[in-house]
Amino acid sequence: MPERQRIATTKVAGTWAWFLQRLSAVLLVVLLGIHLYVSHFMDLDSHVADEALITFEDVTVRLDQLLYIVVDYSMLAMVLFHGLNGFRTVMFDFDMFIRRKKTVDAGLWVLGIATMLWGIVILFPFITGG
Repeated sequence: MPERQRIATTKVAGTWAWFLQRLSAVLLVVLLGIHLYVSHFMDLDSHVADEALITFEDVTVRLDQLLYIVVDYSMLAMVLFHGLNGFRTVMFDFDMFIRRKKTVDAGLWVLGIATMLWGIVILFPFITGG
């Protein structure tokens, strides 16, 4: 079979990127459902008519439990992966970026890791209560 008629292999076709994009979308729907339930529908015994619905103290109480920490950090990781992988896919639709694939990948990895670290730093005061 001539080279140009061959079906693309997994590495060339980006099957892992495609699969992980779909998996992150499903996980985002599940994590967002959990997050919305916990944030807006779960009774924390502090919802009074004249009081703010979500306060620093309420978030701190919630984040005393490991489940909520895992859900929030997982949601942050999935949002970052899903968004940056989608942006990568759009960028590679343009020929000028396909020639710089390794540079684009490295830049998006650095951006994703830096943003994840920043998110960890931002959420940490809620976890420690300070």
